[in-house]
Amino acid sequence: MKRRAAVVISVAAALLLGGLVGKLWAQRSQNLAQGLQLFSRVVGLVLSTYVEDVDPGKLIKHGIEGMLESLDPYTNFLDTSDFDELKVRTEARFGGIGIHIGMVDERLTVISPIEGTPAERAGIRGGDRIAEIEDKPTDGFTTNDAVKLLRGEPGTKVNIGVDRPGVSELIPFELTRAIINIKAVPYAGMLEDDIGFVRLADFSRVASSELGGALDSLFGCGAKKIVFDLRSNGGGLLREGREVSDLFLPEGRVLVRTEGRVPDSRQEFVAETADPHGDFPMVVLVDRGSASAAEIVAGAIQDWERGLVLGDTTFGKGSVQTIHQLGPVTAVKITTAYWYTPSGRCINRKRDGNGELVEQDSTDAVPTYKTLGPLGRTVYGGGAIVPDVYLGYEQMTELEALVNRSAFFDFAVEYNNTHPGLTVEFTAGPRVLDQFRRYLRDIEELEFEDAEFDSSAEFFAGQIEREVAGKIAGQRGEYQARMRRDPHVQRAIELLRPVQTSRGLLERL
Repeated sequence: MKRRAAVVISVAAALLLGGLVGKLWAQRSQNLAQGLQLFSRVVGLVLSTYVEDVDPGKLIKHGIEGMLESLDPYTNFLDTSDFDELKVRTEARFGGIGIHIGMVDERLTVISPIEGTPAERAGIRGGDRIAEIEDKPTDGFTTNDAVKLLRGEPGTKVNIGVDRPGVSELIPFELTRAIINIKAVPYAGMLEDDIGFVRLADFSRVASSELGGALDSLFGCGAKKIVFDLRSNGGGLLREGREVSDLFLPEGRVLVRTEGRVPDSRQEFVAETADPHGDFPMVVLVDRGSASAAEIVAGAIQDWERGLVLGDTTFGKGSVQTIHQLGPVTAVKITTAYWYTPSGRCINRKRDGNGELVEQDSTDAVPTYKTLGPLGRTVYGGGAIVPDVYLGYEQMTELEALVNRSAFFDFAVEYNNTHPGLTVEFTAGPRVLDQFRRYLRDIEELEFEDAEFDSSAEFFAGQIEREVAGKIAGQRGEYQARMRRDPHVQRAIELLRPVQTSRGLLERL
């Protein structure tokens, strides 16, 4: 009898709960229908009564953008140009001529040609000003305006007119567009006899293959220790984040977990291949611009005690976006899950629609976790990756902040033109710095005391050397010059010199 009563009560409770859920669902559906009806009515009123004619397509598009903006900074509507740019970033290739361009003194300027591209083969140099594209003056152009005209189908031609310092007339170039491959690894090289350096700039579809090749090359040159630079790496493809992590960790180790509301979003990814170079001491460089897949890699390396993380606390972009294509040239990007490191730390830091951090209660204790290796070190949660060794960027002086990069760029162009035979080993000594001091006063018309300049001499010398080396040997030359004065790289070298294993590196902390 009691059992029967219990069954009746259970059935009644289930019916009551089912009815409650059904009622809530119906109420939610009704609220959604009312909201859509309200939105439709407002659109109708705007189209019929607003003081000027309104494009209904644009109105709906802005409405969608506003709705998605209220969720988080990474959930977006992608129109044709946004969708195309996303494909370029993830595919790491496009049709074009092969130049890095920027605005210098409000003029379109070639920062550097990309090696092996039509622009480099034609003789375009860093410092060239792009004055015309297809006989159209570029006055008032933005870099985006120029990119739209310079990119195009491989095999098609584009004509540009270049204003080069020291040449009185425009230099015409007819260039045939080609497939331009964007390097995920822009530089790798040896720092010392047994210490190699590799820079990973993004997580496009070629990231893991290029990084694997770079590591093979460095170890082939005698490297036994690595400085792995993930600074200002904004991330990219989740798949590449997993595969890059897989290069450093043994088979079977958890690399990252994802958790979301939809069951398919809850996944665990593990290393599927043996780490090709085994255990070796490694310092991973990060900063506030290291985000997304870069944080997956740094978190996995830190949690498994595979290396030491040095720099500043990372950005905290620990969420997965799924692309839903809405038409041939439009899509919507929606956040569907959060990322968790192997030890269970959520990488994501809450931000509003403008990308600003949502302030947390300062009385809340920062959660702590333990690394998964034999040392069981304490690591910190609360979003982002907190480095093992903190080293932030030095605060600029007032004078340093006043001097634009264009001043270093223009000075380097002029110096290169008047000093043939320079190499990437060039150093900016006292004589060069005195020339730059006069340049700032006479050409840039800056006013400052000699003492102000002298206190920033190290900074100015580094910037000049970087720009000069870049004009001589492109991006590779720029990196080689930068490494000599990079405080994060120099600190990493100090940490790596006395150790032979990753455990030995961490035990010295």
